[in-house]
Amino acid sequence: MSNDSNTGSPRNADWQAQERALDQLRRGTQLSGVRRVDAYRAVFQAVAQAPRSEPPVDFAAVTARAVREAQIDEYIERWMIRITGLIAVVAVLVYAGPMLLDSVRTSTALALLPSSVLLGSPWVWAAGAGTLTAAAFDLWAKARAVDGPAHA
Repeated sequence: MSNDSNTGSPRNADWQAQERALDQLRRGTQLSGVRRVDAYRAVFQAVAQAPRSEPPVDFAAVTARAVREAQIDEYIERWMIRITGLIAVVAVLVYAGPMLLDSVRTSTALALLPSSVLLGSPWVWAAGAGTLTAAAFDLWAKARAVDGPAHA
């Protein structure tokens, strides 16, 4: 329906015919005898009586399956981020490991501790750094899931 205020235009005649047709439908009156009004009335009745589409019978099952798959994908993504973080930390430690070991071995405070041998192992440092990185990525992923639209 147009909303043209020009009273002499053909659009205004159409608008008036549409309004009369809707008014007749609301009141339940018989056909008016005006061809344009009756045509609009027939269109409005056809639209009102048109069958409405319904969701498929298995809509709930398909939706539940999609939600489960999204949760599985999120779980896999979280572990992939952890693994990637661990690989990055190990790569950095392999590259910077000798410098780290030299600084740990020369530290007098650590030399006095009985665990200085353990702290001198590059694998302990790599495992600790990997654990901290994975924990940081996990916290980041959880914060993103709470802020995002998929929060349930």
